[in-house]
Amino acid sequence: MPEYTLELSTAALRDFKILPLKVQRDIAIHHLPVIKEHPYQAGRPLVGALYRERSYHFGRKPEYRIIYFIEENVITVTLMASRESAYKKAKRRR
Repeated sequence: MPEYTLELSTAALRDFKILPLKVQRDIAIHHLPVIKEHPYQAGRPLVGALYRERSYHFGRKPEYRIIYFIEENVITVTLMASRESAYKKAKRRR
């Protein structure tokens, strides 16, 4: 199994910093390691404008999304947000 490197885009880092502290901790401790270890199984493939990216879902009321893409052995996280705003933000960044 290949080893992956995980990177956060500038926008994803900005998104991360505005999330609640508890959510930040959960992302750093639980969710990003899962994505890094099993990137294809962790997230669902997206379609349309976000083709080639994947969406990792977690949380309940509110739900959160981590949007990322895989290129060779590098996973780049492009967006982190609540479900309600994740896809709106993604469309604006295109």
